[in-house]
Amino acid sequence: MEKFGLQGSEQSGVFFTESPAPPEAQVVRKVSASRNRQNSNLTEIKTSLAQQAAAAGANAVVEFRYGQRAHKWWEQAFTFRWDSESWFGEGTAVRLPIPDPE
Repeated sequence: MEKFGLQGSEQSGVFFTESPAPPEAQVVRKVSASRNRQNSNLTEIKTSLAQQAAAAGANAVVEFRYGQRAHKWWEQAFTFRWDSESWFGEGTAVRLPIPDPE
């Protein structure tokens, strides 16, 4: 999907792109989320980031990065984690101007 001249996707009304912010973007704040369950999915992460961004007045998350991270050995030993990885996501919440309809 293309929006604001960028390729990306949308989740909960917030646009996500791995691209850097265009010059007209107003940076609002950094956002991040993680789920400590391996059976979580990217949709849960994006929903959490979208809620954070929208609450801060942003309509997009740029420089979006996501993936899975292995738990440290001590996290598994002392917190009784059954799975070995968790999902994470992060980016910069920005306000992009909405183009005028023509």
